[in-house]
This record gives sequence, structure tokens and C-alpha cells, in this order.
Amino acid sequence: MKRRDFLRAASGAAGASAAVGTASAQSAPVSQTDNGTAGNSTGNATAGNATGNATDGSGGSESLPGEGTTKTVTVGPGGQTVFDPETVYIQPGGTIEWEWASDGHNVAPTTEELPEGASWEGVTELHNSGYTYSHQFTATGEYPYVCTPHEGVGMVGSVVVNESGQAPGSGGEPEINPEEMGVPFQAHYVGIATVLMMLVSLVYTFFAVKYGESRHASSPE
Repeated sequence: MKRRDFLRAASGAAGASAAVGTASAQSAPVSQTDNGTAGNSTGNATAGNATGNATDGSGGSESLPGEGTTKTVTVGPGGQTVFDPETVYIQPGGTIEWEWASDGHNVAPTTEELPEGASWEGVTELHNSGYTYSHQFTATGEYPYVCTPHEGVGMVGSVVVNESGQAPGSGGEPEINPEEMGVPFQAHYVGIATVLMMLVSLVYTFFAVKYGESRHASSPE
């Protein structure tokens, strides 16, 4: 075979191999992952999808102090019919995530006791261990909820949304001042009065001991 014919045949074979490789790469299936990225058909789901973990966000909130903060509540830890913690505090804009640790529970808000103007539907369907649900709270106030099938045995909880995101008196919110409660006296007034009474008593005792009883006060012999 002539050299020119050999080179022409080799070039044709290489081109055919490249075309086959390109076609194979284009026909390969896209890998699906379970992380909620584009193209994922089994990842985390938004509220209303019964096959995935639910996320119920209020959306559209801006400049709220609790944004980006997430606190976790365990549903039925160790098979117990409790929420742990029972009461959780968070700032406006924060998110609470419920994690199911046992089967047959839900998170049903007590709608008639929600803060005025607040809307929260929760998860009324029963779910099993491994399920998670989250909700962003924007309005301040208390959000009580129950596990419907276990409410009778005390499986209740509440979310408290306040400016500090902590329980009162725990270093977050200041304790209530008695003056603000309408108490008619103040502590420093009581202290001043006590000191004055002690001084009067000391002065009286001093004169009584030094000068003794007045001769005019003595009974006649």
C-alpha cells in the first residue's frame, strides 16, 4: 500500500472513532441525586408533595432578625409521645424544622389560638421516622400545636416568636420591671425607709444608755 493511501485510511478510521464516542456521550443518562438540585426527581419537596420532605416557607420576608436561623424539634424521640423541646423560641424570620424520630405523628397547629393575622397549616397527615418538615415564622406571638392522635396523652408543643429568640429571663428578654407592672412602691424606697428606721433606733438607744432615765420620770418614793 502506498504511503498516501495508508494515511488516508488511518485518518478516516480516527474520524469514525471520534464520531462514535461523541454520540455515546450525548446519549448517556443524566445522573439523579437526592439533594434537590435541577433534574432531581426524588429530592426534597415543597409543601404538598407527599413523597419528599416538606418545606413550608412564608417567603418574601426582608430584614427580619431571625433569617438564616434554624432550630430543630424532634418528633417522638425514643418512641415517646412528646415534642423535644416542647416549647421553642425563635426570632421573626427564623425557621423551625421538625424531625420525625418515630412513626405515626403529625404537627397540627391549633389554628384558633394562632397570633392575629398569622397563617400556618402545619402537617396534618401522619408521617413516620425519617420525615422532616420546616416552616418559617415571621409574625411574633405563640403558635401552639399538637400531634392529633396523641394529644390526649400530652403530645403538645408551641413555637414562641419574640424579638430575642430566647425564653424570658434567660439572658434574652429583660425581666419585667415591677414599676412597669403598676406596683405602687419601688425597691429603693423600701431600702431608704429601712435605713432611716435603723438610724432612729440607734440614736434613741444611744441617748437612753448615756443619760439614763429622766429623774422627772421616776416614780415617787
